Amino acid sequence: MHNNSFLNRLVLYITDLSTFRLIFYITAGVLLLSVLFVYLFTKFFDKEYSSFLFILSVILPLILNPLVVVLIMKLAKHLHYYKTYLEKEIRKNKEKDLLLYEQARFAVMGEMMANISHQWKQPLNTINLVIVSSRFSNEKSCEEIEKAFDTIENNVEYLAKTVDDFLSYFDKRTYQELRFLEEITTEISSISYGQLKLNKIKLNFEKQNELENLLIASSITQVLLNLINNAKDALVMQKKEHREIVVSFYLQDDHLMVKCCDSGDGVLPEIQEKIFEPYFTIKPKNRGTGLGLYMSKQIIFNLFKGRLYVDEKKPSCFVILIPFGKNCKLEKR
Repeated sequence: MHNNSFLNRLVLYITDLSTFRLIFYITAGVLLLSVLFVYLFTKFFDKEYSSFLFILSVILPLILNPLVVVLIMKLAKHLHYYKTYLEKEIRKNKEKDLLLYEQARFAVMGEMMANISHQWKQPLNTINLVIVSSRFSNEKSCEEIEKAFDTIENNVEYLAKTVDDFLSYFDKRTYQELRFLEEITTEISSISYGQLKLNKIKLNFEKQNELENLLIASSITQVLLNLINNAKDALVMQKKEHREIVVSFYLQDDHLMVKCCDSGDGVLPEIQEKIFEPYFTIKPKNRGTGLGLYMSKQIIFNLFKGRLYVDEKKPSCFVILIPFGKNCKLEKR
């Protein structure tokens, strides 16, 4: 880090100097060193320090130095230009990824709202029935009134929990928060429950017992929700009778392996690479933006240093490989 900082300052200093000043400073320095070196060389080998050697040690730096300095200056300016250009391109790419990430998150907001609406209907209907029943009932025992209040309280708690799950998903502050795997799967089940039930799709989570103590960054929620949502759309589009999505978690050496499989036909071989490109989608225009899988792969690669790909042997399965590290680790409760 210190060496890079020094080199950066040196390049900036060189580019700020005028050509004449730079040639003068370097030529003067090399001239002194040349004279001193030739003098010491003759003394060390016990040779005569003649006027010829003195003139030679002066003339050569005066002739060669300006040429060398001009070349160095041009090289320094080119380096500075390319450094500035690369920094600008890196900044643009970061801004582009950030924009795509935000688009991907809010692209699913409509579906999330539909999920909330569907999940709230039943509890709200239940609360409404209890209130109506209590209002028009002339005779109610204390036990029945207590039971009615318990029903209302349980349903209100369910509604509050649903809101918390959705807020947690959209809260940027929780993006890298480490959470236990069980909490992650519970949140995913809560968020996706409405649409999956509406389309008669079963969602199952399978995990090894060793993973009970797994802590992982909560951004994995967005990745898994994207995969589950894609699987749901594929099963609906393919009009499958048996509709099931299974998300499995395994230990594989020093990695966490996650498989998201569905009972559909899978991804066609010719588009397995294209599906991870931004804005590529095979869904109808009003159903997909083509950002979900792209951002999922970016999250797995950039945040977790892992991989996301389609299983070649079973194209209806997406595989996530995450090495254990600061964003994915086994820990005692």
